[in-house]
Amino acid sequence: MRYPALLLLTLTSLLPAEDSTPSTQCPVPMTDTAIPALQQDSSKASADPRIPRPDQAIMSAAMRIESVFGRSDAGNAWAKLITASKDSEYAAAFLIATMPRADLQKLDPAFVQENIQLALAARQEFSWAKELEEWRFLNDVLPYAVLDEDRDSWRADLLAKLRPVVAKCKTRREAILAVNAALRDIVKVEYNTKRRAANQSPPDSIRQGVASCTGLSILLCDAFRAVGIPARIAGVPTWVTVDGNHNWVEVWDGEWMFTEYYPDKQGLNHGWLLERASYADPARAETWVYASSWAPTGLYFPLVWNMQSRTVAAVNRTTAYHAYAGGRKYALTQQESVIGLRVFKAGKRVPTTVTVMQGGKSLATVKTADDTQDMMDVPWVKVHMDGGPIIVVANTKEVSVTPKAAAEVVVDVDLGP
Repeated sequence: MRYPALLLLTLTSLLPAEDSTPSTQCPVPMTDTAIPALQQDSSKASADPRIPRPDQAIMSAAMRIESVFGRSDAGNAWAKLITASKDSEYAAAFLIATMPRADLQKLDPAFVQENIQLALAARQEFSWAKELEEWRFLNDVLPYAVLDEDRDSWRADLLAKLRPVVAKCKTRREAILAVNAALRDIVKVEYNTKRRAANQSPPDSIRQGVASCTGLSILLCDAFRAVGIPARIAGVPTWVTVDGNHNWVEVWDGEWMFTEYYPDKQGLNHGWLLERASYADPARAETWVYASSWAPTGLYFPLVWNMQSRTVAAVNRTTAYHAYAGGRKYALTQQESVIGLRVFKAGKRVPTTVTVMQGGKSLATVKTADDTQDMMDVPWVKVHMDGGPIIVVANTKEVSVTPKAAAEVVVDVDLGP
């Protein structure tokens, strides 16, 4: 098939970036390790992903199939996916046109077809899914993966588990809150740094019963998508105040709102991460807040376990999180430091009331998080560098702390066996 030069240029701009250094395994995540400076051009970021029209998607998909497979049987199997049904034609063409090249080479078309059929069925079943704009359904409900996790089948299982949870929900917001509240008890997965990999698929996390913040976020994101609710992963490669990455979930209800696998008691757009995200620096791309996109946007989502990857598109959400926090917070001065607190007993984090003393006076009393929460979920206490000696008191244990100018110091208090 011949294509006009201008059309070829248009279609090429819709294709995802290809990873020149594909990873065959999941390296150890870089949590608590310095992330190198990132070079992202914010001028290329679009407010919304670039979604091809149906005719563009079909033509672009045909081009990709021919470029990868030629006119082989494998290529014909992918081509048949587009023509299998008029109802699924656009969805199939969209996925083929925008999926990572490695997926097109390795996946079975039947796997993608099953995913499409289940997603379209959910769209018909749930009123909030029927109401969605076509492009939002394609980009934030339809995809069979979120980041670079293993391409496992998850949609049928999560749909079966969650259909009873949302059965009586009348609105998308009711369904969002119901899924968020029920998922943990249904799948029996908990936060644990001893998980197999950072970027686990939902079936992998459910098999193990443990996952990192990224694995938990992928699980929650796919749970929302299984019942026709648009969702995506958000995260930061590193915080401004302390080295350490974090990922969570954004969910659509007329606007993007954030939540986590362990939902905040105050509801959507609340959580410990907001304080840290409010310091995100627009001049330093490694501290931006990113949200994932299936279709290209001009930016890529930094995967801290594979920093060379450019396969996941992203939207820059930094200013949104400044707004959630009531305005951007700026870096600490050289006269300030922040003390973050964790308490351990018998090797596990325990919720404990902790008092921070400075200069012989009580500065603040806070409560630490338990073992199910992210390792970066710590209460903060701001101190002044010239305010005198700092002592942290947890139960009867006292720990001396040396502050660090213009930075956060995370203090671990061990209460013993």
